[in-house]
Amino acid sequence: MEYLLLILLFITIYFQVFLLWSFFEKKEKKEDRSNLEECDYLSTTIIVPCFNEEKTVARTVISLQELDYPKDKLRIIIVDDGSTDNTWNIIQQFKDDKRINLMHKENEGSKFKALNFALEKIDSELIGVLDADSWVSKNALSDYMYFFRDKEVLATIPSMVIAEPDSFLRKAQKAEYDVGIFSRKAFANINSIYIAPGPFSVFRKYVFDTLGPYKEAHHTEDAEIALRMQKHHYKIAYSEKSIVYTVGPKTVKPLIKQRVRWVYGFIKNIIDYKGLFFKKEYRDLGFIVLPIGIFRVLITVVILPLSIFLMFLPIFNFFKNIYVVGYHPSFDLLNFNWFYMDLNLVQILSIITFLITIFTVWVGRSLYGDNRKYTIDILYMVVLYTFIAPLWLIKSIWNAMLSRKESWR
Repeated sequence: MEYLLLILLFITIYFQVFLLWSFFEKKEKKEDRSNLEECDYLSTTIIVPCFNEEKTVARTVISLQELDYPKDKLRIIIVDDGSTDNTWNIIQQFKDDKRINLMHKENEGSKFKALNFALEKIDSELIGVLDADSWVSKNALSDYMYFFRDKEVLATIPSMVIAEPDSFLRKAQKAEYDVGIFSRKAFANINSIYIAPGPFSVFRKYVFDTLGPYKEAHHTEDAEIALRMQKHHYKIAYSEKSIVYTVGPKTVKPLIKQRVRWVYGFIKNIIDYKGLFFKKEYRDLGFIVLPIGIFRVLITVVILPLSIFLMFLPIFNFFKNIYVVGYHPSFDLLNFNWFYMDLNLVQILSIITFLITIFTVWVGRSLYGDNRKYTIDILYMVVLYTFIAPLWLIKSIWNAMLSRKESWR
């Protein structure tokens, strides 16, 4: 068992080091972001699909209205996807804004139908999506234009940040999302982004014209469209300064439901796009990123709780020895009894894994301007993934084996 754990820990650390290398290896040219010309601002339509979002949709739309972007080049389509609450009445407050088009359709059980309903009516150069429970920073769209200057860039994704973390679970998700920001930057540097998240991913219309509309994709159309683009070698960029704020689940039950849908969809989409694996034309994506992505889903169920336990085992043994033989304090470090702090290789590798994770949180925060480092939410994230994540991972794997799809809501 120890040898198996060593192998799993080695692969985990190898992937972490690979991401660190990908992040720091590519030195980006500093660009003067004050010299955008009028022609650089492409006509853009943002789709806001909403189902029973009466509490959040207004803030979402207002954030789009306040974008620092030419008003004549921005359109917003709000699609009420058969809401049964007061959503339709709430969005009526925006009907006088000439940039906003309100649409209503019957609910068909998945967000992709609402997105395609709006796609049919769009002729702008760029098409974006913003979930109705998220809102954007004022510069989010304008910063995208620096990336769309490159004609090869066919989509750009933002930094996603947990806003208003007011509970243990939301604070844990805050640190988790900060790790995700670091990972996206590393993936972007090696052209290996495989998810275009619902909150404010923006595409050239060319993508839908050539690859077709969104697909059902196991309730994870954001992963499918990105993998479809990767299959055709379409470049996806990442704008770390474009911030999208979202509110994560506050309690365990909706969190597990959300993550089961995410992980189940990831596994099923990976199976659908298994042709990307281990082919020279897909480089790092096919040989490292996707295989280890699947590997991490499978081993996290075992390795993370066990490695965390082994990491803290020396501390437990230290206090156990004190209880048995007593403690005789001495300020002479040379005479310190290192027997109390015995570490084996598994524990050392577990500590290294933990320290690298903390470092990636710090780096992710620095990318979008949050310079806080020593915060309690990092510890909350460790607890979350030790005791709660295995629950949704086991259920996701089981559902994938039985093709038992989690409902959208």
